[in-house]
Amino acid sequence: MFSSLCKNGNKTFLSFTSSLLRNTESKLNYSTALKKKSTVQIILTEEIPNVGQKGEELEVSKGYARNFFFMKGVAVHANHENRKLFEDDSKKIDYSKRKEVKQSSKAIKKIKSDGKILVMRQVPPSGEPEEITQENISYSLKRRRNIIIEPKNILLENPITSFGEHNITLVFGSDIQVPATLIYNSL
Repeated sequence: MFSSLCKNGNKTFLSFTSSLLRNTESKLNYSTALKKKSTVQIILTEEIPNVGQKGEELEVSKGYARNFFFMKGVAVHANHENRKLFEDDSKKIDYSKRKEVKQSSKAIKKIKSDGKILVMRQVPPSGEPEEITQENISYSLKRRRNIIIEPKNILLENPITSFGEHNITLVFGSDIQVPATLIYNSL
């Protein structure tokens, strides 16, 4: 009786397992289909603050395009005819300036979040620390915080020659000055 139960049970077990696998596989396909984010190319017909300028081509999700841009009439699909219509406007956009502003705003956020810049040097046998210049600070920011700033945009009265905390000012753009604290330590 036990052997007959195993034979019959084995068939049902296999059919149960295969149906379970099919069910799991269909759920996986369904869940991955939901995760795919479909996007659409659009061209802005007017300037929108914090989004883009007139004639700029953007890639946004279909829902955002349909429910926001197209409903308000501030964008059109990016097809050949519309690209020709907005060609003059797209040539006027200064993408390099926009990229620079975006990078500087990210850098300002990073510096304001912590406000401390760490520079470390070995103490030479003479006992006096090396002097820290604007180039050293720029290199330290690039290496430790991934912030790229020109040395001329770091305001120092004199090169730093003593260990400890020192106040410095970083200049972004033409008018944004961000105070920061430089911590100069020995290794």
